[in-house]
Amino acid sequence: MMFPGIGETFVPARVRMMFALIFTFMVMPVLLPMVPALPPQIPDMALLLIKEIFIGLFFGTVMRLLMDIVATMGSIIAMEIGLSNAMILNPSLASQSALPSAFLSTAGLALVFVTGLDELLFRAVMDTYKVFPMGGTFFMSDMVQAFVHLFGESFMLGVQLAMPFMVAGLLFYAVLGVMQKTMPQVQLFLVVIPVQIVGGLFIFMMVLSIALGVWLKFFDQTIGSLFIR
Repeated sequence: MMFPGIGETFVPARVRMMFALIFTFMVMPVLLPMVPALPPQIPDMALLLIKEIFIGLFFGTVMRLLMDIVATMGSIIAMEIGLSNAMILNPSLASQSALPSAFLSTAGLALVFVTGLDELLFRAVMDTYKVFPMGGTFFMSDMVQAFVHLFGESFMLGVQLAMPFMVAGLLFYAVLGVMQKTMPQVQLFLVVIPVQIVGGLFIFMMVLSIALGVWLKFFDQTIGSLFIR
């Protein structure tokens, strides 16, 4: 439901269900020894199912949070280079987003599968049965604390990746303010908008590969530290 690439809203629900069914049969021989005996009572069975659903939602929410880092970076970039009103459909979010945000979301999703990180995610799904054994103690407070900590780190990383644009934007508006004071009769803001967009796209071209590389490294390290055993 929340798996990157497969759980996107533009993927038909029937395709997602078929994939989940096939993946279940593929991993069942490996995970079956980790599954305890089924509880004889219906309330115990319901409690076990609820725990597994919460663990799955925790895993999917972490995946979605990591994918939203590049979207956060794109939103900040759009504000700094003057493209915040250039809206386009973002397939990953199923809503309208600024052009840089939609581009980075799609590029990040493609890189996950191109670089082979999708195999790491499938392995992480299987290792959740080692991190959270079925029928074991359910540490809800630890999960919430880990999610809050990861949320702060993800937002900070998104801002840090967009820092070159924030610095360039600050300098640009400072120079523009000085020029406007010296020439108040000229509407400089309308004149320099093309310069702002072209300059922002140039910086975007220069830092794109480095920013996505840093994001992929953070993505890999976070999944490995949380779920891989």
